[in-house]
Amino acid sequence: MKLSYLLSKELSRRMILVHPPEPRKDLLLAPPDDAIYLGRTRYLGTPVFWDPTKLINPHIAIVGITGSGKSYLVKSFLTRASMIWNTNAIILDWVGEYVKWVEQAGGTVIKLGKEKLNLLDLAGVEKTERIKQIISALDILLNLKQYLNERDEIEEALEEIYEKMKKPTLVDVVKHLETKKHKKAARLIKKFTIEGSDFFAGKSTLNIRELTKTGLVCLDLHELPTEEIRSLAGLTILQYIKETMRKTKVGEEKGIKLFVVLDEAWKIAQDETSDVITIVREGRKYNFALIVATQNPTDMHKTIFSNVGTMFILRLVLREFRDYVKNSIGYSEFIDQEMGKFGVGDAAINMIFAERQSRITTFLLNKIDGEEPLFQFKIKGGDMDVEIEREQFIKMLYEIGLNEGQINTLKLEFEKNDGIVEGERLVSILEKFGYSKPSIISFLRQLGIDEKNLIHIFSLVRMRKASKGVVNIVLDKKV
Repeated sequence: MKLSYLLSKELSRRMILVHPPEPRKDLLLAPPDDAIYLGRTRYLGTPVFWDPTKLINPHIAIVGITGSGKSYLVKSFLTRASMIWNTNAIILDWVGEYVKWVEQAGGTVIKLGKEKLNLLDLAGVEKTERIKQIISALDILLNLKQYLNERDEIEEALEEIYEKMKKPTLVDVVKHLETKKHKKAARLIKKFTIEGSDFFAGKSTLNIRELTKTGLVCLDLHELPTEEIRSLAGLTILQYIKETMRKTKVGEEKGIKLFVVLDEAWKIAQDETSDVITIVREGRKYNFALIVATQNPTDMHKTIFSNVGTMFILRLVLREFRDYVKNSIGYSEFIDQEMGKFGVGDAAINMIFAERQSRITTFLLNKIDGEEPLFQFKIKGGDMDVEIEREQFIKMLYEIGLNEGQINTLKLEFEKNDGIVEGERLVSILEKFGYSKPSIISFLRQLGIDEKNLIHIFSLVRMRKASKGVVNIVLDKKV
């Protein structure tokens, strides 16, 4: 009996050393009809449920390289939130990544390039407050604080135009400034009124308040002509959502009324004065939640990191990105080392529970369990084993200019080998399509392939060509 006890004690001691601690089961488990299932913990296999009532707030940050499973996680999460709580969701889609999925899910897709959103609409607030909001957005995008005289002139013009007209537009503000001989101030905002970039300069065709109650909505920003205009659209929409939130009755009901999703919205997420921060700070009491996803965590202001109740860390290749996340939320060296080995769908989760905890609650998820199969392509070679979502890989191929026939050729190459292709074979196919060495190297780097394995791949390509009497190709590390 004593020997059995000693062996059990020794085994328990070793188990603690073998893997990092995981949160208590009662914090992770919840009734399936009251919480969102995510997957199982890596070591103890405990089912993990996302229950906003157990967390300090319902806001979520997701970081990971392209193809690591960010959008797959968002889609599965929103699908389950809709099924469980009948939750609404607005996705601010910078690159058109969610359009097809939202259409297939029966949601509403609004292409902002074909709509108008009058920047001067009051959206239910007083004129003085709306002027502050407009100036705040222009501060972020145009850095107006460097042009203090012009900033004052624009603010004065807004005050005067609101007094003169019932429903003014940005065009009226520009004309007013020109009449006053404030040419530089007029020039700063005139870019938002010229044809093709006049999304903010006409009568609104969108009702943001209604959209917050319309189920699943994708606001597709990618057809707007510049990053500046996309960001101003995002900031303005967030201002309207914030005002809608503040007019919502504070309640204690379960679940979330609205998820606001920002994917790669770096210009918005970087600035502490944007309404992203306001929603993060105030959203909990209104049952509004924010989901911010990015492949570059340094694009996300540290105020977001320090205020989100849940963070998903997927595959991050660059050490500086992993260090940024580690220094922002804190976790063990063991967790950090495991992150370096992540494939598609692997994740570490940091949850801040409402109940006080004695230790940091970052733990490893075995795999994100989504609503549909996570189709993966794998690129192998040397000590490299890179995984990427099939749909994300195809999207990247479109972005570098491959046509339908070329993409189908590559898809067949993966599918006939059970989803696996050697790195040198991929390079050879891209070369046959006419792509230069620098453009192929740039593409492989986007996939997360490091310099060591790039050299290995191109060495194999060089040897294959040499065996056929072709001049050697040497990888220029400076490319």
